[in-house]
Amino acid sequence: MKTPEAYYAQAREMFFTAHPDFQAALDALSADDATTAGMTLEALRAWHAERIYAAFLRQKKLDGMIFSIQLAEPDKAVAADAIEAYLKSHAASLGMSWEEFCIKNEL
Repeated sequence: MKTPEAYYAQAREMFFTAHPDFQAALDALSADDATTAGMTLEALRAWHAERIYAAFLRQKKLDGMIFSIQLAEPDKAVAADAIEAYLKSHAASLGMSWEEFCIKNEL
């Protein structure tokens, strides 16, 4: 099973493949743009790509990691396991037991 971050990166790539206009905007960024921003061209493109994908997720009111896992993982059982692992780690980072987290979030 991939990490949530790996699913997120894969889903973001899929998003840009499905939206060539956004990819074209990233490709149009120049070395001069990067210099003005004080970044490398690669870093500037990655920064804008993240902002575009995050804006899409916010507009659709989606949890970025859960949506990304669902988009990038074709095997539904593996996706369900990855989502559960992600949510369990989220619960742990909040200092909650899995049971408390499920009750609080009505899972």
